[in-house]
Amino acid sequence: MIRTEQTVAAPAAVAHAVLTDVAAWRLWSPHIRRVDCAGEVIQDASWSGTITPWFGPGTVMEVTWCEPGRGIRWTSRAAGHRLDYADLITPHGDQRCTVTMEAEVSGPVGKLVQGVVGPLSAYGQRRRLNRLAALAEFLHRRAIVYTA
Repeated sequence: MIRTEQTVAAPAAVAHAVLTDVAAWRLWSPHIRRVDCAGEVIQDASWSGTITPWFGPGTVMEVTWCEPGRGIRWTSRAAGHRLDYADLITPHGDQRCTVTMEAEVSGPVGKLVQGVVGPLSAYGQRRRLNRLAALAEFLHRRAIVYTA
């Protein structure tokens, strides 16, 4: 499993709102070129959309779990493999939380693929988490009411 976590100086609800607001994704996940979906906010496990990065073809993202203030789990498929992702939020009182990103590849050579792309994926997770934390902290410091 590829796993990275980041402490965020903002309430879990703010981090969750940034995480589930599809329009905000390009602010903290700049590899995304386009998102084609019906809903601009992920509210439950019925959300799905096609995510197209700058560097490759689009893939369908299907949310399998969403809990306010706790995060989301989602899956995608590529090249005969299933990719399971989790963006989890652990609250620490009213003003802080930890956001954890996890990714796992399963399929014919899933462990091999995960081993090869793991370092680059972990680097990407760290960059996205740093940006997500900065955005959530900015919104919280400015007392901007932000609910998805």
